[in-house]
Amino acid sequence: MSYDRLNKSKRFRNLTSAVGVVLMAAIFATAILTERSLSRLVDSRELVTHALFVDKTIRDMMSQMLDAETGQRGYLLSGRAPYLQPYYTALAQMRQSRTALGSALSHEPSALEQLNVLDKAIAAKLQDLEHTVSLKSEGRSDEGVELILTDTANQTMNAVREALRSLETNQILRTNQQIAKDEREIRNNYLILAISVLVNLLLLAGLVQRFRNAVTQGDADQQVMDERNVELSRLLAEAATRNEQVQCLSGLNRFLQSCEDMDEAVGLLKQHLPSLMRSANGALYLMEAEQNQFSQSFTWGGKTYVASFAPGACWAARLGQPFRQPFQSGSASCAHLQSGQSDAHNNVQCLPLMAHGEWLGMVVLEAELVSEQPEISEIEGSRRFAIEQVGLSIGNLKLRESLRQAAIRDVLTGLYNRRFFDESSQREVIRALRLQAQGNYAGLALMMIDIDHFKRFNDQYGHDVGDQVLREVAQVLQNQTRGSDVAARYGGEEFTIVLADITKELALGRAQRVREAVEKLVLRPSGKDVGVITISIGLAQFPANGSTVEDLLSAADKALYEAKNAGRNRVVVATDM
Repeated sequence: MSYDRLNKSKRFRNLTSAVGVVLMAAIFATAILTERSLSRLVDSRELVTHALFVDKTIRDMMSQMLDAETGQRGYLLSGRAPYLQPYYTALAQMRQSRTALGSALSHEPSALEQLNVLDKAIAAKLQDLEHTVSLKSEGRSDEGVELILTDTANQTMNAVREALRSLETNQILRTNQQIAKDEREIRNNYLILAISVLVNLLLLAGLVQRFRNAVTQGDADQQVMDERNVELSRLLAEAATRNEQVQCLSGLNRFLQSCEDMDEAVGLLKQHLPSLMRSANGALYLMEAEQNQFSQSFTWGGKTYVASFAPGACWAARLGQPFRQPFQSGSASCAHLQSGQSDAHNNVQCLPLMAHGEWLGMVVLEAELVSEQPEISEIEGSRRFAIEQVGLSIGNLKLRESLRQAAIRDVLTGLYNRRFFDESSQREVIRALRLQAQGNYAGLALMMIDIDHFKRFNDQYGHDVGDQVLREVAQVLQNQTRGSDVAARYGGEEFTIVLADITKELALGRAQRVREAVEKLVLRPSGKDVGVITISIGLAQFPANGSTVEDLLSAADKALYEAKNAGRNRVVVATDM
């Protein structure tokens, strides 16, 4: 009887050990599948970043080609050498953009043939441009104008557009195919993950059942079974909690990647971060790079936290790793938790948000007391894992925002660039046409602005001073425009402003205020007085001076030349058609 019972107990222990090994293997497989899913999400984010870069480079090349053609035509029509500066600048930038595009698509064999087609189209267009400039330089302006009026110039430019459009379409197709492939793999991983969890549950259910059947084997066996039951239950709870957290993080990351800006992302984090951190009280701070401080975005729970603090006030920021406050306040406690607003913050933990080596923010939350319990260690690990994933998502969102701003903003002045001006002005003209047809038209005006004697600043004081003049004038334009207006750098020292919903009289008054504000600028680089800065403005009105952007630009440009010829530092309104 005792021998049989001993054999049964031995067989039971062996079977229990085997089931436990299988269960641990299944949990380990679940963890591997989770890591693969997250790795695939990271690869998808990198693919989107690469696609955004290729798209920006293609659009930059088209914009640079248009800038070169504009400079060539300005030189041909006016005979003024300054128009060649944007022409040669655009050519140099286009070569750099072509090199960057080739590097980005070097691993795409399908793009090599399209790149060759693009190179031939660009070479043909550049040859056309150089030939026209040469004719003008040789005094054969009529031949150059006649060459522009022929269909050859449009054909070469259309060939460049078609080659760039083909590259863009092919890139979009490849990106969509890769994203679809990644989504299929992620779905398959989730399916396998669900099956793994189900197997875990079945194995645990069978093991628990055997535990119940073995109760009669004695107190010693019962104690062993209870201990193993507790351990396996803990493992199952950990696996279920981790699976739930991974699914929650995966969903949150997808939403964060789809956010338009940081405000929308903060709204999502306010909903999900407290549950991910598993803490009753806490706060999220985001890094304000310009002020070099962490600013509070939101809090949860009943405790209060400071509105902002410098990185030096937090040990987590100094050490570059999570920091738990000591049990007793002292010199090792974070300074931002020792103010009057913070009460009973001895069990607080500071978790840094970082991505790509950049500080993004700080999570301050109420932490459990230091303990050797496995539950506390598991919570610590899940918090750090969640912080890493949230940091990557926020970092990618900020990177995407910076790329978007770089695509529409002029780097030197901070104003909108030529490409954004072209798109927005076309949109405003279409809107004006629609409102005019509905009888609700309020007016639309376009200003062409040129800095008087700009070459003097570069020649006498250097290009650094010339760049500073451009920035100061751009700041005036930014301050003098409304939110609905579009102020852009048109090229070189020329600027444009599109004024929506404004009458001719109000537009003229606005132009005069802009001119007067620029005239009041005082610029003293290195203590040297560079003199008075003035601008000339040509003002065109829709539809009196044209019903297209091209017509308005032409009318404003002619008015600008009249202002220059009349002595500069003045506003000239284009004559009605």
